[in-house]
Amino acid sequence: MSYEKRPKLLKNALNKLIHSYGAPLSMFLVFLLAALYLFIGRGGRSAPEFPRKASEFMQAARAGRRLVELRRRLEAEPDDIQALAESGRLKYQLGQPSYIEAIADLERARALGLADVRSFYYLGSMYQAVGLYEFSAQEYRKFLNNYPQDEEVRMLLAKLSYSSGDYAGAIREYETLLKDGRQDPVLQENLLLSRWKNKQDYSKPMFDLRALGPAGAFLGDYAEGRIKYELKDYQTAHALLKKAVEAVPSAGAFSDLAGLYWLAADSAYRDKDEEASYAYLQELVKLSPGHEEGRVLLAKLEKARAAAAKKKKK
Repeated sequence: MSYEKRPKLLKNALNKLIHSYGAPLSMFLVFLLAALYLFIGRGGRSAPEFPRKASEFMQAARAGRRLVELRRRLEAEPDDIQALAESGRLKYQLGQPSYIEAIADLERARALGLADVRSFYYLGSMYQAVGLYEFSAQEYRKFLNNYPQDEEVRMLLAKLSYSSGDYAGAIREYETLLKDGRQDPVLQENLLLSRWKNKQDYSKPMFDLRALGPAGAFLGDYAEGRIKYELKDYQTAHALLKKAVEAVPSAGAFSDLAGLYWLAADSAYRDKDEEASYAYLQELVKLSPGHEEGRVLLAKLEKARAAAAKKKKK
């Protein structure tokens, strides 16, 4: 049912009930249906547009000049809520070195009575960046209480929940993102990993993931390979990760290629397949020259290969 049709339907229903049961019941129903209308409308609201990415903010030089003006205002009037709020947002824009001051400004403004949903987003981002994950999650939840349809913030909360060990929370957020039959391989992969971490059956999301074409099959092999690797079943992990490596060209955009090559290399090494491990490591150092574990294992294999070649020559 579209949002636009709801007011008309509610109005028609109200008129029928009023004429049927009289004034006392009608007054009760007025309040009941008004509350229902507000509840439905609230759930369908899209989040307001406001700067979230660096490219959406004003230029840093201009922000710096504005902060000087705001500092003067706050020296004259320390409880100026709007000046505090704007100062906090501008300091958020300037990046992590300014986050502590930005948090202080926004929290001070909120303590003085600021009601601005944008603050939940900015505070959530900054608390996460400085490692205060529970505070960050609280801010994201406050934002979602106002705008439950905001997928970006729900994804941020899902990832934060997973990384901080709140796997039940991550499951809840990923299942919400996947409601209404949405088909998204990355979300399915994250859901199955969250269920596994929470010691729950993950066969259904794994089945759903593998059914989503080449990208889903690739992520399914990668996810199951990671699980087997953590369970120290290196032979199975190696087989699955080898399939994932071979499927990379058809997998579409994939951001964790270095992680894939490292797990494939280490599982192959532990599975006594040094040739395969060496090949994966060569690809890894091309992608990520500073990968410390990969460089150490590659040096170890190169030393062993050099020794074997020397022995064979003799």
